[in-house]
Amino acid sequence: MARPKRPPHPMLAVARNHLQQLDEGLHEQPIHLRMLDGPPGAPRYAVYVGACERAGPCPYGVENQYPCPVLDCELRHSLRLLLDRDGELVEVLRSGVRWTA
Repeated sequence: MARPKRPPHPMLAVARNHLQQLDEGLHEQPIHLRMLDGPPGAPRYAVYVGACERAGPCPYGVENQYPCPVLDCELRHSLRLLLDRDGELVEVLRSGVRWTA
């Protein structure tokens, strides 16, 4: 008998709400959620969302857009959200860096 599927992590819905308010272009992209370990009061979750905005062939010769092997690409649009244990935003980092490397 197959094991029942686990429900999605509740922080994914919270992260999706923050993304909708922060960046309309990324709110449909896949979310990568990581739990952080640290002292009390430190961010508890890191959320990464990124998308390649190239219109034609990749200048680096990459065939597939995801996962892109280029760590710091000027064509990538990404957000990293740091959330506390209650889902409140601690910090928003915007860049072309792939944070999940």
